[in-house]
Amino acid sequence: MSVAGSPSPEVTRLALRNGFGRLERTFLPRKEVNVKEENRRLFMAAAVSAIAILATGGVLLWIFVSWALALFPLWVAVLAIGALFNSPNFRKKLGSHRLYLFEEGLLLDTGAGRLFAVRWDQAVHYQETVQEVINYKGTKTPFKSAHTSTLVAPDGTSVQISDFFADYGTWVPLIAEAIARAQAQRVWEAVRDGQKAAYGPFELDAGGIADKRRGTLPWSAVEAIDVREGLVVVREHGQVRAWAQAQVKTVPNLLVFLTVASNLQGG
Repeated sequence: MSVAGSPSPEVTRLALRNGFGRLERTFLPRKEVNVKEENRRLFMAAAVSAIAILATGGVLLWIFVSWALALFPLWVAVLAIGALFNSPNFRKKLGSHRLYLFEEGLLLDTGAGRLFAVRWDQAVHYQETVQEVINYKGTKTPFKSAHTSTLVAPDGTSVQISDFFADYGTWVPLIAEAIARAQAQRVWEAVRDGQKAAYGPFELDAGGIADKRRGTLPWSAVEAIDVREGLVVVREHGQVRAWAQAQVKTVPNLLVFLTVASNLQGG
């Protein structure tokens, strides 16, 4: 969840140096169970005990009943050990990670002085959300999803921010919208003045949208530019099949791209 939070002195100094302004949101690591710090040792002991009991049961099944029956509890125990050692509840250092969203930029604190900072007006943002579904008799039911955002600073340094942080359905759009507010107008004015704007496999200019494989489609021939099932899809008037498409994760600053393209299409 997002909380007010108090950044460390190092975070505060770096934010001030970059002119980030007011801290607006703080996001903490996602926890399977919301355990208070004073109860963390008790949670760890209970979790380890439960895994030990499960593993012991598996071993006893292996010895006295059947190795086939023992595989399930042993496999569950192995998975539980992996999940526990990667849990912020178990590893205090992981629990101290913080994602800070300021008025003018983003700052990621992964502990031990490892800080990443970038201003919204300079950030390059790639995003990828993978949705797993259960397909039963033609009906697709969402099962679980995972997200990774990659932020790139002007000097080329980058960082990946995943759904390790809670509420990615909140912080992902906040990042995208902040970058769009800071960059879309500038890009729009540059394109109107005759410049080109490249967004991964696509390129925008006043005449149309270009795809590296398909060439250029004039704006008058563009029916729509949609995002669906992890793809950016460009459709041409009168055509059933997409004129061009690309994976969302290959298009940087997606919301800026869509905003500028919409303005050019309608203008």
